[in-house]
Amino acid sequence: MLRLIPRALLVLALVAPVGAPLAAQQRDSVTAKPVPAPIIKPAAPISPLTQRGRFTPPLTPKRAFLYSSLLPGFGQSRLDRGTSGALFASIELAAIVMMRRSQMDLREARRYQIDTLPAQYLVSGDSVIKNGVFTNGFTRDLVRTRRLHVEDWIAVVAFNHLFAGADAFVAAQLWDVPIELSAYPRPSGAVFAVTVRF
Repeated sequence: MLRLIPRALLVLALVAPVGAPLAAQQRDSVTAKPVPAPIIKPAAPISPLTQRGRFTPPLTPKRAFLYSSLLPGFGQSRLDRGTSGALFASIELAAIVMMRRSQMDLREARRYQIDTLPAQYLVSGDSVIKNGVFTNGFTRDLVRTRRLHVEDWIAVVAFNHLFAGADAFVAAQLWDVPIELSAYPRPSGAVFAVTVRF
């Protein structure tokens, strides 16, 4: 530590005169007038909650229904209901993935419906199998079942859109009702308490 002090003083002595003007330097006598900066008016705020008030929802119920019907969870996110919005969005994603998987299974069943595999046969040296038993695992019933699976997942997607829209509509309607929901564990079971202030 003591060795660093002389070095620091040497560096300080070398750097200190750099800031002072030298004798050969002259100050410039021509100066430009400062240009005033243009005044930009601030944009009007997009109705923050403080101006709207606590009892005015950020979306009308109709708009909330349309937003969530088109994209489940979007209306809920605009109404500050992130948990229910994430629930509807995750149901939508899972249903679309399963619908796509069911469509691939249906395509496979249709493709292999006319295919046959020999189950039992006798080897006679000919290239033609005689008196063989042929089976096909991809029957009409399997194709019909897989088509029903695709239709079921399409119905899940449609109902998710409908329920998400209805939830956003109700959330926009009940925006001004402060509700406190709590749950307490008891030895006899869970107790749910709802507090509504009017």
